[in-house]
Amino acid sequence: MSLLLRTLPQALNDQSAIMMEDVQLSNSTFNAKLAVTRPGGSKYPLHIDNPRGVEVGDTRKLTCILYLNPGWGEGDGGELRMFLKKQYNDDEIGNNSNDGGEEELTTVDLSPEGGRLLLFWSDEIPHEVLATAPNASVDDESLDRYALTVWVPTENLLVLHRGGSKFGDLKDLAFR
Repeated sequence: MSLLLRTLPQALNDQSAIMMEDVQLSNSTFNAKLAVTRPGGSKYPLHIDNPRGVEVGDTRKLTCILYLNPGWGEGDGGELRMFLKKQYNDDEIGNNSNDGGEEELTTVDLSPEGGRLLLFWSDEIPHEVLATAPNASVDDESLDRYALTVWVPTENLLVLHRGGSKFGDLKDLAFR
């Protein structure tokens, strides 16, 4: 195991201002995948990386995606779309047509620019990959989209699929 993978969980645990205090990321096991999405419209459907958790022995808590696309350009597609709760600023709250009943979702699209690193909760954040170079030929390898994903597990199984988390109900909202 590389030095980075051995030390990353503890380095993140030490950042309690950005991490849940009790998340207890672990370097005991890792899952990793190098995904190649081909041009011509290849995509990944809406999903959550760890949808069932402990029930199936899946302890993945943190998804880390590193994009390896140095030549990515505007219009090449392959963005990661995350589904998050809509945030209102003070000016919008008074004009909000949502009267406090149903939560609203918004999407954030993140381009797969080379060197970009994304971190998000594996068991809570719904996401999908949009079409990669939808108008290009499947044979154009220069438009392949590369993403190296490493999933970091937790030692504290109580933090998986925690209902009280600020992201806990995103799954229900995104998959209506």
